[in-house]
Amino acid sequence: MAGSESLEEREAALAHREAAQEEREGIADERDRVAEQRDTVADQREAASDARDLRLDEKEKRLTGLELMLDERARALREAVPDMVRRQHEAIDRSRSILQRAEQRLLRAEASLQRSRAAIERDEAEIQREVAASSQREMGENGEAPEGTAQS
Repeated sequence: MAGSESLEEREAALAHREAAQEEREGIADERDRVAEQRDTVADQREAASDARDLRLDEKEKRLTGLELMLDERARALREAVPDMVRRQHEAIDRSRSILQRAEQRLLRAEASLQRSRAAIERDEAEIQREVAASSQREMGENGEAPEGTAQS
């Protein structure tokens, strides 16, 4: 009878380990799902930003075309050169403003990427700690010495 009790205890321990493994896998799956959602949101934000940038670029091209046409008309009408120079300076200032906004978006995107990388590294470290702690508990429950220790 003692042998059957030992077998039952082993089966119970095995069932417990399997349940713990399933729970760990469920947690890992949930983390993957959350990471995928985070990536999806980031992709959506990037797509929206790209679409805005594209619209602004197209507007800028149209404005540049209109500006060139107006400049040609001004020359044809012999408008004063200082007015054309002023418009060119204004166009340069607008371009600088667009460039500054793009640089700010780039900095924000880089910071977001760094935060995401740090979160992933924290998650991976936590998983490693949980796996190590679980392995040590399992080894202790089985009466076996953890790896790296000698049995007496």
